[in-house]
Amino acid sequence: MRKILTKILIGIFLLFLIPKTSFAISVPILMYHYIANNPNSKDTQRDALSVSPDKFEAQLDYLNKNGYTTISLDTLYGIFHGQVSAPVKPVILTIDDGYDNFFTIAYPILRKYNIHVVSFISTGLVGTGYYMNWNQIREIQSSGLVTFESHTITHPNLVSLGAKELERQLVESKNILQSQTGYPVNFIAYPYGASNKAIRAAAQKAGYVGGLGTWFGKATGPSLSMPRIRVSGAWSIKEFASRL
Repeated sequence: MRKILTKILIGIFLLFLIPKTSFAISVPILMYHYIANNPNSKDTQRDALSVSPDKFEAQLDYLNKNGYTTISLDTLYGIFHGQVSAPVKPVILTIDDGYDNFFTIAYPILRKYNIHVVSFISTGLVGTGYYMNWNQIREIQSSGLVTFESHTITHPNLVSLGAKELERQLVESKNILQSQTGYPVNFIAYPYGASNKAIRAAAQKAGYVGGLGTWFGKATGPSLSMPRIRVSGAWSIKEFASRL
């Protein structure tokens, strides 16, 4: 009996020594690109990356009605490190690349549902072609609903770069985004989801605390190689709910 009691007491003691990051938490990080109807049905690549405005709104409505709380990546890390209490159903929405349909279509829907989103920006593409400009980015950020994080300068496949250009893509994009938004940039989404040990080490050296790819899974701890759930425009709301 004494041995059993001793084991119980030791177990309780060790429980208090375990850092809070050891307690299991699994957070879905959803990944979007275009929030718009595909204007060219023959463009199958864009079709795979597009979610229609109606479906996007239906998904946000589902999250609101079913008790989910959208959080930032900074909040996620606060949860992982035991500095912030996790809501009952945390979820992160990310939208890559900074296309102008984010400003014209997605942003009004986000405001309607008071949903937070993380937007990954390639700084060298801002204001060109079909991308948002800096004024639009700053206007969106002022709402408090969107935080902007790095997606490099020109969206290259980082695996193909030499060490000097890799450093430039990581460091300059971070610095430019911080100077334009006045907000610390702590996270990077690797273009095409491509990374390796050397890239993750370079990202850490550049000052990033977390990195995101495009492979399926949920975030379970702080990492420079976190998975995401790619949202398909073909999903029904039932299938969307099953991935959370």
